Amino acid sequence: MFFYRILPRSSSSQTQQATASRITLSPTMKNFIRCAGLSGSLAIGLGVYGAHAMKDDTPEELRRLFQLAQTYHLLHSVALLAVPLVSRPIITGSLFLGGLSFFCGPMYYRAITNDPQFRQVTPYGGALLIAGWLSIAFL
Repeated sequence: MFFYRILPRSSSSQTQQATASRITLSPTMKNFIRCAGLSGSLAIGLGVYGAHAMKDDTPEELRRLFQLAQTYHLLHSVALLAVPLVSRPIITGSLFLGGLSFFCGPMYYRAITNDPQFRQVTPYGGALLIAGWLSIAFL
């Protein structure tokens, strides 16, 4: 798996031409990209489930909770794509993955089952997501 980066190349003329250089990723970084793909496809699949399979008699509060979980899930799945570009990718990626599991997971569970059993876990997941964003800024 690789990314292309456009680098300017100086030439004798006034114009600069861009060349593509290949950036090779380590196996760990490839795994974060794979996790982003799997997480994004799961977010889309759950969004489809929420739109079509949730019954009409589902309370509006639970529908909003499901939508909120799906929004955060998709947003942070996209954020996982940037993990190989940060200075401490293993820390940032782990925080995002843990945050997705402990923040979105209990919200999905509650929205689908109306069982608040795992409700107390959600703030810890939110804290992990915040820590993931802070790790991008400060590590």
